[in-house]
Amino acid sequence: MTLYAEVILSLPLDQSFTYIVPESCQKIAKIGSRVLVPLGQRMLTGFIVKLGKRRISPEFKLKEIVEVLDEEPIFSPSFLSFTRKLCDYYYSSWGELLQASLPPSFILKSKTRIALSDKGRAALKDEDLSREERDLLGFIQKRSYSVLFLKRKFKVKNLSHFLFRLEKKGLILVQKEIKKARKKATSAVSMSQTQLEIDFSLDAQSQGIADQIARKMEKKVFSPFFLYGPPEKREAVYSRLIKEILASGSRVLFLVPEIALTQTLMERFEKRLGEKVALLHSQLSDRKRELEWRKIKEGEVDVVVGPRSALFSPLDHLGLIIVDEEDDDSYYQLESPSYDARKGALLRARHEGAALVYGSALPSVEAFYRARKGKYLYCLDSEARKTKVEIVDDRLERGLISNKLKERISERLKKKEQILVFFNRRGYASYLFCSRCNYISRCIHCDIALTYHKREGRLVCRYCNYSLAKMDRCPDCGSRMIRERGTGIEAVEEALKTIFPQGRTALFATDLNKVEQGRILRNFWSGKIDILVGTQLLAHQVELPPVSLVAILFPETILTLSDYRASQKTFQTLSRMMRFLESDNKAEVIIQTALPHHFSICQAALADYFSFYKEELRLRQLMNYPPFSRMAEILFQGENLRSVARKSREFSTKLKSFEGDVEILGPALASVSRVRGISRVQVILKTSRKTELDKVLREALKTIKLRKSVWVYE
Repeated sequence: MTLYAEVILSLPLDQSFTYIVPESCQKIAKIGSRVLVPLGQRMLTGFIVKLGKRRISPEFKLKEIVEVLDEEPIFSPSFLSFTRKLCDYYYSSWGELLQASLPPSFILKSKTRIALSDKGRAALKDEDLSREERDLLGFIQKRSYSVLFLKRKFKVKNLSHFLFRLEKKGLILVQKEIKKARKKATSAVSMSQTQLEIDFSLDAQSQGIADQIARKMEKKVFSPFFLYGPPEKREAVYSRLIKEILASGSRVLFLVPEIALTQTLMERFEKRLGEKVALLHSQLSDRKRELEWRKIKEGEVDVVVGPRSALFSPLDHLGLIIVDEEDDDSYYQLESPSYDARKGALLRARHEGAALVYGSALPSVEAFYRARKGKYLYCLDSEARKTKVEIVDDRLERGLISNKLKERISERLKKKEQILVFFNRRGYASYLFCSRCNYISRCIHCDIALTYHKREGRLVCRYCNYSLAKMDRCPDCGSRMIRERGTGIEAVEEALKTIFPQGRTALFATDLNKVEQGRILRNFWSGKIDILVGTQLLAHQVELPPVSLVAILFPETILTLSDYRASQKTFQTLSRMMRFLESDNKAEVIIQTALPHHFSICQAALADYFSFYKEELRLRQLMNYPPFSRMAEILFQGENLRSVARKSREFSTKLKSFEGDVEILGPALASVSRVRGISRVQVILKTSRKTELDKVLREALKTIKLRKSVWVYE
């Protein structure tokens, strides 16, 4: 009886492909194994997700699997089931997600090369060849070349069709060159209990919470917990829980939002665990990532630390997943395959029967609401802020730096104290324009104005990095009346240097390379910088020395975002920026804003999360936003705007044909309607239940053959 395999390929498709398993491969072909399969003219790496001996209808002519690449399955049935559910939830491609979960070296790459056949060699002496045929055949006489190289070398209008004709005549050989990854069998590893000596201290309240969670974890069934409180207290509880899990013979997955946070956490765990900790993230070299992955797969690791991609670590006997800084949007992958690692952690913990602990001092409103409603919220006391916070109404000020802020900075500089200044807008000016004809310099690839960077004297697109030199004359009318609009952080730095020439001022910007950023931070630590100016990127640094003054300029820019979570993001950003203050009552914060009475700014100034939460929840309920509804944003993309717009309208019409309580907004141009030459149109859906979304969305998406991304908010 013939054996058939259902194979998932890394393509943006919601379907599997059926292949025949040749007799030579039937003993090693298993669910979860990688295979090499033909698809059209390509050789692709796929993953077996089902095996069976069912008969296939005679009209289907099936191809055979070329090779089974693993002696033992690379994915467990539990892992496949978890990833399938995650992809279903976010309408993502299962094959793309499986590929993304592996080190790049595990994915075989095929390259098509063109060589001269014997018949082609003889034909070179023939006078019947066209000039293009003779040129190409003559070029490949001595060696084969890749199709990509030949496309660059020969300016033939349709090279693929041209090569197809030559192959049909027998004049060339089309060769598939496959780069194989190293093959290594995984070995069975016996589980051993790890005795862990961890240096941590718990106050009475934290000890009580840790004891409660530990008792519930002893049942070894899925159970969620949310730790609300300051980082140092959360980490003490995490340490206690990790000790309990490892002592029971299970393993731990610890997720953090930023790669920058992983190294610090890794070092602390290594001191406690020796070499039984693995670090997994996308910035590791391919070789290092493969080594770490194999260590995890072969059971040599007890704890895995990493950002969202570490969710797919091949950890067996998983007993605990920790998602720290739950509020950070970095957990959401917007690129395909899109998913939210916070929801993914819940699905995986449920699949593995593991405990799940979320932690944050600034929880997302949705997560905090669910934790309170589900009665799994644990609040750790935090010390009351001793520092003074003053809100300056910018509407009453003239100039970029208010008089109040000038006074405070001057006082701190006289005392030889350090100052942090935050302003969340890159460059020197948002854009340049001609005051005579209103020309605005825009990116030729993206629907956005170019940001002016005075240091480099260039205009730069923040989406695709297209740039051009600053012009002295308007390219439309020739006028010299070029003006700047929209203040950027470079202008803040320039103003501070002008007002305080005695102060050593430096800029920590996204545009600087890692080496330069590191040098600036070291100089700030060593006291060689008095005033450090930075964007939101600086607020995400793991550690900075405590300062006596933090100035935050115009945080209301976040409130202008077309995002229902703008108030939440404003509150969280302000709170993060204030965490670098010294812990005495002499330290202070100045918030300079044109919206001094907005609740998100006022509650952040008071460090009152509960008051912010209550007001934000009231507004969300009034507007029927999550957590009181479920939303999906579908972004359609394509080179031709007319085609994208037409298909998005067809999609919207299809949605309206389904019965169900679903509100449809759009289609409409995305806030940035073109990025890197690709046009973007969005449709937003809102409903009360995720099941309603699934009912209409999954069926409608099948009918639209267009590149698309789907983001789910709940």
